[in-house]
Amino acid sequence: MPRVFDPWNDVSSDDIDPAAVEKRRERLRRHLSAPAPKLLLVGEAPGYQGTRVTGSPFTSEALLLEEGVPRVGKLDGRLTSRRLPWREPSSTIVWRALRDQGLAESTLLWGAFPWHPFADDPLSNRPPSKPEKAVGVLWLRKLIDALPAVTVVAVGNVAADALLTIAVDAAKIRHPSNGGATAFRAGLTLVAQGASQGVQPAATRPASAAPRRNRLRQCRGGKPASAR
Repeated sequence: MPRVFDPWNDVSSDDIDPAAVEKRRERLRRHLSAPAPKLLLVGEAPGYQGTRVTGSPFTSEALLLEEGVPRVGKLDGRLTSRRLPWREPSSTIVWRALRDQGLAESTLLWGAFPWHPFADDPLSNRPPSKPEKAVGVLWLRKLIDALPAVTVVAVGNVAADALLTIAVDAAKIRHPSNGGATAFRAGLTLVAQGASQGVQPAATRPASAAPRRNRLRQCRGGKPASAR
């Protein structure tokens, strides 16, 4: 696909490790290796400051150097030749919120389009196109089918639309980018409260409009959802 970077097969111009591609594959494998995942957060697509570099969804180079993430761990050294490690605010917000809610160890992260779409500059982000979204939902469907007991949550509008396309009736919360951090944390808190009370909506069932709208209002706290 044009203007799409595949972190698990493509070499980046700022990779400093000859085995960078293989190590990104290993980080993805470790991320997906949770023994009994309870939650699947679906975002829009990998970004140039995050998954493009690390191979792990919603995870930046700086985050792996400073804190690490469950199953993937911490880095011993740099991944890129950039003077400062790549830092993606959304990654930090998501993992800290998951830790605060006690969900980090049992949560998987994915994208409605799982590869990095960029504009003319490879170090940029763009929304996935309609054909790209159509490819992305095929892989999203495979992942959800492999996780029959997981609760699926859409992080933003693109993810919510993708899940609706494959008849997954999921709650939606605000994406943390573009000033959405507070609303994202509030939405995740409601998700965590529901999980603690045993409210586990089925991961896959035909979507019905009215119940879906009710859950959207609850999880985003009445605030407008992000475009991501």
